[in-house]
Amino acid sequence: MQLTTGGDDKGLKLYDPGYFNTAPVRSSVSYIDGDEGILRYRGYPIEELAEKSTYPEVAYLLIYGNLPSASQLADWESAISEHTALPAGLAAIIQAMPQDAHPMGMLVTALSAYSTLHPDANPALRGQDLYDSKSVRDKQIVRVLGKVPTIAAAVCLRTEGRPPAFPSNNLSYAENFLYMLDS
Repeated sequence: MQLTTGGDDKGLKLYDPGYFNTAPVRSSVSYIDGDEGILRYRGYPIEELAEKSTYPEVAYLLIYGNLPSASQLADWESAISEHTALPAGLAAIIQAMPQDAHPMGMLVTALSAYSTLHPDANPALRGQDLYDSKSVRDKQIVRVLGKVPTIAAAVCLRTEGRPPAFPSNNLSYAENFLYMLDS
């Protein structure tokens, strides 16, 4: 492990390959006890969430600290579904990648390219306090949650030599992802 103050005087820097010396911290988001086989998100056992909650519900829980009410969930899912379509330029970037490229590299590249489509949400262009606004944060969250399954499906289809599929907003989050994979 190596500690430095950094040349920019912006605080302590830590280099810890493999996280062998990284100390755990208390978190209100998750609790893990590997010896006892316990994993909780925001106090809920992961088994309960896996059995009774959808991905959008768990995402809401992790982001906002509580499970959504029925009306909050409907609004949340509607907002996410407005952002599922893959822009043509992004589809072209995915299709331009080698078919045998590693899917994670393709996913990271596509998400990086996606970030260029919204310069209004780039702190380097708009200022470091950009995400102090809850409405701006919320807008970016639903944009990314909407795009990720479409991008992931397009990447998977690319590795199979198939063109990207169009999402269907009549389906649930998980159903839509599976639908695109099977198109």
